[in-house]
Amino acid sequence: MCNIVKGCLFTLILIIVCSGCAKNQRVLEKLGMDHTIGYDQLQGKLLVTATLPNPKSINEGNDEILTSTAKTSKEAKINIARESSRSIVTGQLRNTMYSEEIARSGLKDLIQNLARDPSISPRVKITLVAGSVHDLLTSSYPGHPETSQYVDHMLNKNLKNQNIPLVNLHQFTRDLLDDGIDPVAPIIKKAGDNVIIDGIALFKDDKYIVRLDPKYNLIFAMTRGNFKQGELFVELQEDQKTSSVMLGTLSSRHKFHVHQDNKGSWMVDLHLYLKGSIQEYTGTQILTNNIDIEQLAKQISHSIQASVNRMVSTMQTNGVDSIGIGKHIRNHMNYKEWNALKWSEVYPKVKLNCIVHTKIKEYGQIQQLPDTSK
Repeated sequence: MCNIVKGCLFTLILIIVCSGCAKNQRVLEKLGMDHTIGYDQLQGKLLVTATLPNPKSINEGNDEILTSTAKTSKEAKINIARESSRSIVTGQLRNTMYSEEIARSGLKDLIQNLARDPSISPRVKITLVAGSVHDLLTSSYPGHPETSQYVDHMLNKNLKNQNIPLVNLHQFTRDLLDDGIDPVAPIIKKAGDNVIIDGIALFKDDKYIVRLDPKYNLIFAMTRGNFKQGELFVELQEDQKTSSVMLGTLSSRHKFHVHQDNKGSWMVDLHLYLKGSIQEYTGTQILTNNIDIEQLAKQISHSIQASVNRMVSTMQTNGVDSIGIGKHIRNHMNYKEWNALKWSEVYPKVKLNCIVHTKIKEYGQIQQLPDTSK
């Protein structure tokens, strides 16, 4: 008797659970969950493109793409909701993308509208697009039927490799409100049948000012934070010839030291501490020789120092403090002194001295191949 009762209870519970799952599945099919929202400018209005994963065509992997032209992002949201047979929700939003044209005009209003929406996660990524966001999101890419998922995975991979900075809604807003650092964002673009990283956008307040070339991406990561995994290609000058070295499993940490000279001008010493393994080297140094290894490490340090100096010079020329020099100087004075300092005028005159300390951890099992030309 007891076994019969247990069996009936188990059957009843199973029926309830299964019916609940079926109900939830039907509810999910009625929801249109925004994955990516893109913003372009079109004749003085916003062209908003939204991509929604389509659960009914999950095997095909096709996004449902909705567009609207409107004066504001909220108006566009209402218009997009009218286009879809599903109820549009933003709780699963992963990416927001902005054309360079819109970013040059300022992202403050669009960012604030996102930040005010309690259903939108502060971890939503912020990305700029060189060219049309609508064109990038509506194009087909062989092997990647879901464009929004493809772009999201590409961004995550490059974040992991330190090729682009992690910029989400929380971080962009934080830097926007901080008077000691300016926001940044990665730039992507359509390149044939692929989407690629096209550099880093440097902002002054909420306006996009200048693009940092992709070759500086990892250099930028070194100056803005610490990391434990990366790869860096470095060009060297050896005996009036150009050679190169590829560093892998690269880790980096940095320290800022702030002081003033006799005239009261601000000086910043930036120390970068790098550790990496040589994956490829085209120069003349013999890597079995400790003296040559130390010399190679010095050459790498000098090359990186020169790159940092060029990068910071670009930032100062354009009046963007993208690595937060202002934050470090602000920490050396009180609130009243900082408010009295005209930072926008002082910043271009700050002298930054970059000192790179490079340590080569490994340089391969084959140290030197014999010269077969003799």
